[in-house]
Amino acid sequence: MNLNLMLIGSLENAPETGRRRFMAVSKQQEDFLRQQALQDTLRQFQGRILPIHHPLTQEVRRITRRIITASNLGYLEGDAAHADPESSALFDPWAEIMHMPGSEIPRSPTMHSEKEWTVLVVDDRNFVNAFAAPGLVCVSTGIMPVAKNEEGLAAVIGHEIGHVAMRHSAEQLSQSKLLFPVMGLLALLGVDFGISSVLANLLHSLPHSRALETEADIVGLKLMSRACYDPGAAPRFFEDMSRLEEGNNIPTFLRTHPQTSERIAHLKTLLPESYNIYQSNPECAKLEDMRRRGYIKRVSRDVRTGAVF
Repeated sequence: MNLNLMLIGSLENAPETGRRRFMAVSKQQEDFLRQQALQDTLRQFQGRILPIHHPLTQEVRRITRRIITASNLGYLEGDAAHADPESSALFDPWAEIMHMPGSEIPRSPTMHSEKEWTVLVVDDRNFVNAFAAPGLVCVSTGIMPVAKNEEGLAAVIGHEIGHVAMRHSAEQLSQSKLLFPVMGLLALLGVDFGISSVLANLLHSLPHSRALETEADIVGLKLMSRACYDPGAAPRFFEDMSRLEEGNNIPTFLRTHPQTSERIAHLKTLLPESYNIYQSNPECAKLEDMRRRGYIKRVSRDVRTGAVF
């Protein structure tokens, strides 16, 4: 009876999609995930992490700073004054966009204006990936040729921060608290552990992973739109990614991510709402006006080479 009450009490509707999910992670445990993820990342990529002063690290930091500042999600580690000429000075946390219907993003107790974020760039052209955990954003140089430019990279970073906003790390930890006892029970009943693992993966883990990716796509579009990045860069990024996947005929039910063609189609259905967020944000118009007046300059950087033009 107590177990049933615990299970029922830990069920909730996921923001954005209303998907029912099991969440049994405390705020303290969720805060611990940041330190654990950071330590694991530093250990795994030791010797391959670019220094903070490297142009590519500075570019990723600038984009991340702008995204989290536009949604009042915290500040970057190392930003003593929490200030940046293209973000903090322009994106007022109390701007109209914060309360515009349709622009809201999920806000858990661990997502707030005083949250510190660490940004890491892994120098590995063969590692085509980016990921995030509570308070951590990590981007590889391998994904930069696909992102191509600042807008594309903003789509990648927005998606990864979307995972954090949706508390997906905490949800996966909660899921493990259910799956391990169930698989242990099946083993006691004589079910081969290998068979139960395969079934759990096919029937739960993989579909669940695909659902999380779709939710991060939704929130990521909002995050980049609120930060005045063109949301159309998101489907364009996946169109370029699909060219790298040519010949990859893995069926959907065996994938951790949705089919790229499906993601592109879904993202395009979300663009009208995303452009509404973008166009309704007075900070975007203010940014362009300051550029026209010459108060700030638009700096374009090829994220593949770090060259400024």
